[in-house]
Amino acid sequence: MARHFRDNELIESACRHVMSEFGLENVEPSFRMESSALQRAHDAIHEFALLAALLAPSATGAHPSWKWQSKSAFFLYHLEVFNHAHRSLAEALCAYYNAAFALLRVTGELLVKGAFWECLSHKSYRENSSMLDNSKSKLKEWLERELERSPRLEEQLEQTSATIYDIIAPRTESRGFLPSMRTMVRQLDDWDIFDSVPDAEEKVYRDVYNKLSADVHVIADRTDIGRRLTSEVSDIFRQEVLPKVLHEYAATLHTLMDLAVVIELNVMKSLVDEYEESRVKLIGRLETLTSLHLKHSVRRARQLVTSTTRRRG
Repeated sequence: MARHFRDNELIESACRHVMSEFGLENVEPSFRMESSALQRAHDAIHEFALLAALLAPSATGAHPSWKWQSKSAFFLYHLEVFNHAHRSLAEALCAYYNAAFALLRVTGELLVKGAFWECLSHKSYRENSSMLDNSKSKLKEWLERELERSPRLEEQLEQTSATIYDIIAPRTESRGFLPSMRTMVRQLDDWDIFDSVPDAEEKVYRDVYNKLSADVHVIADRTDIGRRLTSEVSDIFRQEVLPKVLHEYAATLHTLMDLAVVIELNVMKSLVDEYEESRVKLIGRLETLTSLHLKHSVRRARQLVTSTTRRRG
């Protein structure tokens, strides 16, 4: 019994120690400094998580033709986007900014790759992929050979898009096989997956991805100590809230989640086009998207429901 109590005391002591190291004392002051911006960014993460499931037709006899597996390549990355964005926000609230921004770049990469692999799984996109044709990547040429060798794979990809991960798995580590991030962004732009975002390549690749790369590559000014040096704090070795950096973070997270919802809407576009239930549900989210100041998402959602209504009219 005595040993049991000692073990409990050790665990409780370890937990208190770890909690103090997390920088949790910075969470409340962070919220107080950027409450509105952080709240919108946080709620936008949840809106992104909600929309994919919301737009999927309900599992009833009225919609027997649609199966969620047909977009499973995107859904596989979808949950990862939600989790990484959340984890990034937690790091920023605790004033660990380099970790927060680095996780934002991972979030952006998950978004782009989830959409890219989803599209590439479907023949209609593969047949119109000139950016891949003109890239140094061997991916498309190799994939087409695999599909010719095993024709059933094409049907499997249409039915369960996540099958593409099994197909490419043996080659993902091969040099020159996968397209660069820039090529993926350009191809997605050509596929209209950024529809409603003006100058999408500039916005997604240069303004967001490239900027966040400085944190991943730990450029001196983007380390936490580097940020504290330029913020003229009294103790550069103490993790504390930096108002300007926190403001930059909140704005970047919000921008990324706006892009995330746009990508999501364009990946799910066929559902809004085909199913009245999906269109009505999207109309029901317009007010929330507007209140979250997701300007590109609002524009795209309105375009989708308006164009669908006109076609049906």
